[in-house]
Amino acid sequence: MRASIRSLVFTGSFVAISVATIPFASAGVIDKARAADHANPAGTWLAWGGQTRFHFNPDELDRLGVSIVRTDGVASRIQGEAGVRYEVDAFPALDAGGLEINHVGRVISGIGGGALRHAGGLLLNSRAGTIDLRGFALRASPNTRIGLDVVDAYGTVWFTADHAHYGFESDAPNVFSMRQMNLRLSKHFAEFLGHPEWNGDPIGGLDFRASSYEGDKSLLVEGGTCTAPWPDPPTSPADVLLIYDNAADGWTGFDDSVYVKRCQGCTSTSTTGALVVDQDSSLRNAGTTAVAWYTMFQGEFPPYNNDQHPFLVWNTYRIDGNGRIKQIGVSGVKHAFYTVNWNCGCAGGNVIWPTCEDTYSNYNNDSSGDLGPRSEIIPYTAQWGRCGSVYDENCDGVEDGGGGAQTLFEFRTSVVESELQPPLSDGAHYYHEYWYVARDDHAIYNSMGWREVAFNKSGSNWNVCLVGDVPNGADFHLGPTLNLWIDPTSPPANAANEELSTPLGRARVAVKVTSLGGGQWRYEYAVENFDYAHAQIDAAHPDEPNLKLDSDHGFVRFSVPYAAGTTVSSLRFDDTDTNAGNDWSSSTANNEITWSAPSGSNSLDWGTLYHFEFVADAPPAAGGSIQLVGIATATEPEQPYTLAIIVPQGVGDTIFRNGFD
Repeated sequence: MRASIRSLVFTGSFVAISVATIPFASAGVIDKARAADHANPAGTWLAWGGQTRFHFNPDELDRLGVSIVRTDGVASRIQGEAGVRYEVDAFPALDAGGLEINHVGRVISGIGGGALRHAGGLLLNSRAGTIDLRGFALRASPNTRIGLDVVDAYGTVWFTADHAHYGFESDAPNVFSMRQMNLRLSKHFAEFLGHPEWNGDPIGGLDFRASSYEGDKSLLVEGGTCTAPWPDPPTSPADVLLIYDNAADGWTGFDDSVYVKRCQGCTSTSTTGALVVDQDSSLRNAGTTAVAWYTMFQGEFPPYNNDQHPFLVWNTYRIDGNGRIKQIGVSGVKHAFYTVNWNCGCAGGNVIWPTCEDTYSNYNNDSSGDLGPRSEIIPYTAQWGRCGSVYDENCDGVEDGGGGAQTLFEFRTSVVESELQPPLSDGAHYYHEYWYVARDDHAIYNSMGWREVAFNKSGSNWNVCLVGDVPNGADFHLGPTLNLWIDPTSPPANAANEELSTPLGRARVAVKVTSLGGGQWRYEYAVENFDYAHAQIDAAHPDEPNLKLDSDHGFVRFSVPYAAGTTVSSLRFDDTDTNAGNDWSSSTANNEITWSAPSGSNSLDWGTLYHFEFVADAPPAAGGSIQLVGIATATEPEQPYTLAIIVPQGVGDTIFRNGFD
């Protein structure tokens, strides 16, 4: 994706146009810029010519019953294939006319008037009729700061685009681009299809690169405090804060939300199909230090002398009708590569400055070229094992052709349909969680958040909607979903949620004990590994930027003690999949229940939650300690850790057991 964007060619002369009016400009950005430099005028640049690309999700086109009939005047085309690759159609834009880009100094404040027009375009077919987008144009969406409408030759809006990465290209300073936008059905298109409820459904992505002219940068300065020291833990760590952005108060053009992108093997009667779920994600630098945001393979930069950037992961959970928590979806890693630096008076680029905001569209988070496995990351230090990765298998420091995900299912979530259907769905609630992993950011719990969602199936298609508790329909909460299950600050009776902090990362253990009557108690332990990994680094490639990981795994055993004379039964284990063949085995010996991972597989790795359960005839009490054991590597032994938390104990009993530092 990045290479193909850079390869586009543009024609036309460069001019600068300045106007006094600024539709949709952010007052906060303007005030900061004017306070910094009263001579720095608000104005408008013109963007013209270049090329616009549509990226259609073929699975969504199939779901909506829409097909591409013709691509007149197309400059290039990659034909889409459901489950494999997006349809990508590029059309040259006309030099005549142009789209106005509002700015204050060097900082983009919104999209103004005008339009980016095209001679060619698409002819689409649907059950309701044809849609003729030949001669289409891009223009500003009303009442949004950074949003676009795609209109036909008569001005009818058929698509909208939001959550843009935008700015002047660093390697082509006279080129302005808006990239990685969500492409959504407009209200008119949804009604045309006879499904007004489809208004806003994302069906792919949109980007354009156009000729423009920024002018003398020395005369147009940034208006914010676009400088800061690099992180220097523990005195000045980074602080990446996950935020929720909505169209009414924010700038992205559309509320952050959660989506089903496609389903593999789904039919009207299927139960084993696999859903891909992802989200829009927004964030703010809430710290006092700069955070590196460099595109992979683009060079070596301070402060780590590498191509450091944050990573994004996401998970899906079910809390069933009996109150059990189970993780049912695990994503790969999304590699971040650019920050727009909104709302802080700073231009976009590869460093996010304090108070600046950024966003990634759900289309962007579904981009195959930026998705890889979690096993390539040392999560506690946010270091990437680039050497030998899916992007650089031969370890030569150059990105391989075709790196990243090879299909539209690889390195995405994979939620099995049965997890969302009766009887498992009876009385259940579902939650989607996502978080950023940033180097030297040790306040990790504000870098993650969760939202309650509901899944629905119609025919062979699945969709997801938010279960809101605020007027705009968004249900967004900071912290992990585990903290919803058991609140660590105010747990209910016979419950606790404690952090295990180790030199190799952090985990949390939450316990809930329920009386079943007749002297029987059900004990549930949810263990979530946030960023613990006992990594094995290749001796031949020990250093960044060409660091290589031979292995990167977490915990392999979990033990709970119980008082002498206690009877335990109904042992249970829940991991993230529906494969009983890789479940952890359980045993009871020496007054202790121990669950163990199969040899060489299914360790409790970072970003993952496992659920353990049993019934005992002893009531809960403090005084004991559970044990988690980190995996051994080729050069280091297992790492045992203990954590004081509620365990079964008989009245007056005391548990004695070996402890570990």
